[in-house]
Amino acid sequence: MMRVAVIGGGISGIASAYYLSKRNIEVDLYESEDRIGGRIGSEELQGRWLDFGGKNIGKNYRLFRDFVSACGVNDYEYFGFNTSQIINGRVVRINKEGAKLLNILRLIGMCGIDGIRKLYPHVRVIMKDRSQGVLDSDYFNTLSEQYDHLSLAGYLKEPCLGHVVRPVTVRMNGAEPDECYLGNFGSNLALVIDSYEQLKKGMHGMLDAFHLFAGAGSVRILAGQRVTSVSNDPVSGSIKLDFLKRGVSESAVYDKVISALSAARLSALLNDVLPEASELLRQVKYYPVAVAIVKYRRDVFQKSQRAMVFDHSFPLSNAGAYGINDLNLVRYTFSGRASRSVISESSVPEEVIALGERIAGSYFTISDNTRESFAYRYITEGLCAYSPFHHRLLLEVDNKLKPFAGFGSTGDYRRGASIEACFRAAGECVDKLLGSGS
Repeated sequence: MMRVAVIGGGISGIASAYYLSKRNIEVDLYESEDRIGGRIGSEELQGRWLDFGGKNIGKNYRLFRDFVSACGVNDYEYFGFNTSQIINGRVVRINKEGAKLLNILRLIGMCGIDGIRKLYPHVRVIMKDRSQGVLDSDYFNTLSEQYDHLSLAGYLKEPCLGHVVRPVTVRMNGAEPDECYLGNFGSNLALVIDSYEQLKKGMHGMLDAFHLFAGAGSVRILAGQRVTSVSNDPVSGSIKLDFLKRGVSESAVYDKVISALSAARLSALLNDVLPEASELLRQVKYYPVAVAIVKYRRDVFQKSQRAMVFDHSFPLSNAGAYGINDLNLVRYTFSGRASRSVISESSVPEEVIALGERIAGSYFTISDNTRESFAYRYITEGLCAYSPFHHRLLLEVDNKLKPFAGFGSTGDYRRGASIEACFRAAGECVDKLLGSGS
């Protein structure tokens, strides 16, 4: 039986292992951390597992929903869309549970005529064909060739940039509009126009279910084992992995290998064996994000106002309720240029949280509310902002990887950072590596 290694136990690695297992292939899934999950990983807070990322499941996440169903998970709960921001000194709310016409009028006001004129045609294309709402799609590649000499800040104008585009890019890419490009923006627009649910047992429940799925099938999960190098044997066609297991160097040989790492980590892995591919991968931009989930004694939010985004002058990009019924659990997200200037890997979590509380405290019940516990993460390569003319870069990367027979790559830089995009990219990678008819 063919043996395949997957490097990286985040959502892209999990998806790759799943698609390989459907072909009855033996899979070893390598993860450097003690638990799989990567950026969708969870932490326990007062006896409850909380997810740091990826917990909102779009109604159009067909591939991911098929996967969780195969793992025996089918319990979803409503989440909805509810957010607000300060515009000209007043709070403006967009709430899908509210009056539809009023929300439309508010969005038109936030976009402005120029924003509506430029964005609506792209939204219409995605609504007609959801496959266009990813990286490297035909429609947005054409737009890339026309406009990626400009950033989004050069393509669009205010008020659309500040009120609509920036809240999206800092949340999804950790980047400002002048660090993002129209050719990649379809992957963001597809998320904006979707509607969402959450898994009742969260991503932690899904990961538990995947462990059972893997154990009953042909997938071995090798957590705590960091791959340090890859090399191929041109005679046998096999690929050797060197890895560290509890600090001890070991190696294993496989028929084929899939990297499900971020572009930055794959670049480091390939630096010696394929330096030209490594250099290209370094062009994919990643920006840091800090996330804190804080539990308060009393409710912080009202059900009618469960989140708020903050403008470019604040290091806090978003503060929102963890769930529709978790009004005392606040998820603080710090991303964007202002955040990078004041928050780093060495920042003290309590101080970062206190900063978020000072910013959001004017709008929610925080200042006189007791903070009971918190979980915090700072991720250096937290959010992917891709590159200008990104489809060209992907083509160049693939050309440089061709000499490495039996090696494939997938990840958030391929089709986008959403869970659904990662599943699509992983499925395509498996088909390409093994042949769609295998």
